[in-house]
Amino acid sequence: MANISSFILIAVIVAASLVGAAPVVPPTSDNTTVAITTAPVNETAPAEQIGDAEEDPMVTLNSNDPFSTSIRHRGKATWFTDSHGACNYRWNGYNEPIVALNAHQMGVQSWGNPACNRRVRIVNVNHPERAIVARIVDKCPGDQCAWGSLDLSPYAFKKLDHLATGILNITWTYI
Repeated sequence: MANISSFILIAVIVAASLVGAAPVVPPTSDNTTVAITTAPVNETAPAEQIGDAEEDPMVTLNSNDPFSTSIRHRGKATWFTDSHGACNYRWNGYNEPIVALNAHQMGVQSWGNPACNRRVRIVNVNHPERAIVARIVDKCPGDQCAWGSLDLSPYAFKKLDHLATGILNITWTYI
């Protein structure tokens, strides 16, 4: 019977990762937890792993919170100019620091998504002195934003670099 239970748990974990659901956290025998994420290698990693390309961030120990402030994400930043999106909020991207979270980390749900209205601190990797806090108000489509990437309002992007730059290497954390 234990083998069937293990198989079902693995099937649930795989299914959840395919639909973009929040990480499934299986219990372990010593009552600790292991959060299993589906992040591609070296794009999202715990803070202590940033900069170490040899580490595999596929498994994050003791973090069953997808909005953990101790996990630093790595990706690309682009910019966009909409004024309404997946979270059903209106905004002015020329006057507000807002972002669209990549669909891989946001999942399939739009309105009412727990990521909506959360704040993130974004840092330009090439100029770490340039950082901004922004609010998640939209979802960047999966074919346009990879895991760890964010689409920023012009206001937010300009705090990190010139709009003409187009794409930035960033790290970010939930706050």
